[in-house]
Amino acid sequence: MKNFLLALQFLTRIPVRIKDKIEDGDYGYSMAWFPAVGLILGGILALVFKLAALAVNPAIAVILVITVYMFLTGALHLDGLSDACDGLYGGKGDKVKTLEIMRDSRIGTIGALALVLDIGLRFALLYSLPVSRIPASLILMAVMGRWGQVFFCLNAPSARAEGRGGSFSSSLTPGIFGFSSITMFGICLFLLKPFSLALLLVFLVLIIRLAKNYFARKIGGITGDAIGAVNEITEIFVLFFILW
Repeated sequence: MKNFLLALQFLTRIPVRIKDKIEDGDYGYSMAWFPAVGLILGGILALVFKLAALAVNPAIAVILVITVYMFLTGALHLDGLSDACDGLYGGKGDKVKTLEIMRDSRIGTIGALALVLDIGLRFALLYSLPVSRIPASLILMAVMGRWGQVFFCLNAPSARAEGRGGSFSSSLTPGIFGFSSITMFGICLFLLKPFSLALLLVFLVLIIRLAKNYFARKIGGITGDAIGAVNEITEIFVLFFILW
């Protein structure tokens, strides 16, 4: 229960109280529950959309859903995407400089552009879907995004001696990844046909592997910002796939 609550606490702004002491290894263990937290987030978003669609047109309902999503997550992964883009662009291939920029809380031009593109694409893709498919797509997006984080961290070195990225990857075992994957499969098979799910996973595995290799080459491993960026990339691709 502690690891589930830790995953919920880290991935959302839902008030959670954890009585037990949190050890460094608990972060990796909590990743077993990331898809389950994605289900909670996606379920809330699906409910918000269904209720909003009763009162307003689909475009406004989608905007409301995106706003609620950012509120529920504290825009955690958007912040990671922004910092990663700023660092990778501004670092110009220098690992130390890239990591320094990624740690800087100020947002740069490239980071701001990444945010605009992310939110704009998310809105356009959701609005382009048939209204009846949007609730299931929101759940699938949130679940796959969290599973993508787990796969990204598996056997990945940390780019920093300290940092949240290393806390997750260092204690993430194949067993934890397996549990996370089974949970993801169990949820997604209710939302996609088996062949479609298998095809989506093939694409996601390739994309996330490329992202892992890219970050390893540029900064020597992963960081919390890199994990956030991969979540955003995964979610956007999932929406592209559903629309396709």
